[in-house]
Amino acid sequence: MSLKFTSKRCLVTATCALIMATFSTFSFAIEPFQATYIANIKNKIDFKGTLIRKLTKGKDDQWLFKDNISSFLASIEESSQLKISGNKIQPQKYHYLRKVLGKKKKRDISFKWSQKTAIDRSNNSIALQADTQDRLSYQLQLQMDLQRGQRGKFSYPVVKNSSIDIMKFIEIGTETISTPIGDLKSIKLKLDRGENAKRETYIWFSTEHNFVISQLLQIETDGQSYSIVLNKLS
Repeated sequence: MSLKFTSKRCLVTATCALIMATFSTFSFAIEPFQATYIANIKNKIDFKGTLIRKLTKGKDDQWLFKDNISSFLASIEESSQLKISGNKIQPQKYHYLRKVLGKKKKRDISFKWSQKTAIDRSNNSIALQADTQDRLSYQLQLQMDLQRGQRGKFSYPVVKNSSIDIMKFIEIGTETISTPIGDLKSIKLKLDRGENAKRETYIWFSTEHNFVISQLLQIETDGQSYSIVLNKLS
């Protein structure tokens, strides 16, 4: 093999590697966004409302991931203050407030990573595992993992109540979801609750919009359900 040919091949290889690295950095970088969803909740009191989801960037690697659902009868506010380093999310503070006909339900969790502990509203201490998420941040971690090409199965330790639950997702396939902003090609995932589970949860992520959620559906054993469909994105 001639030296001239080897040099050309090395040059082509290096150029391709540079292009792919640049493309990957651009394609998979998490960016601030605001998404508006139509939310339907069929519970003891059925209501239809609007969910506004925002991801905003603070100083350095600090971010705020926040949901607000509002309607005439009820409102839900949920937020996660978190750090993003590379492809990893590390929640710092979680907040949840639900108001239905004057009744309130609250959850708050502070993550003490230096002590590998989380503290809830009742001052209960929860031992943290590596890469533990809160009830909201896992959705952003899932979005980021899809962005960087992970497929098949996903698993996340999540703080729920006063313990750690392992949330597992299985890729079902690709579907086109009809939304007010058009038909969106999406990757469909199912929450794996085990073989005998009767509750069902599905999440669709739009491959055309940086893998933001295009639709979510949860069906309870008693027929109650919760769903959101993407309405606006900026």
